[in-house]
Amino acid sequence: METEQPPPTLTNPRFTLELEFVSSLANPYYLSHLAVTYPNLLGISHDDDDESASPDAQAFAAYLAYLYSYWKTPEYSQFLTHPGPTLRALRLLQEDKFRRDIILPQVIEGLAGINVPAQAQAEADGTDEKPEEGQNGKT
Repeated sequence: METEQPPPTLTNPRFTLELEFVSSLANPYYLSHLAVTYPNLLGISHDDDDESASPDAQAFAAYLAYLYSYWKTPEYSQFLTHPGPTLRALRLLQEDKFRRDIILPQVIEGLAGINVPAQAQAEADGTDEKPEEGQNGKT
């Protein structure tokens, strides 16, 4: 049985707490912090026995699904400061693989837009040269 969400108001403590939490998910470095500090919540295990998710991970996954189910609606998303990144993070967090991979630095860099491959940078610059080769001809 699903309970009906009360209308969103900034005077509702639960609403403001959940708004603050989902808004923080737009920050890839906060996702990294969650993965490093609370790996059990995201289903990250250092054991070789990864066959079943912990009850904490299952509960957190259910909570994320619950949050995504209503924060993606216009009634709630209008309160998000950065709706695109916030909803993208909530959508990605629905996937078990993403919740496990979020601990990897390259995943965080990709979300933050830091990791731009050299080939993509060369295409953006309109050259096929390596950056080092382009520097040699300048005076």
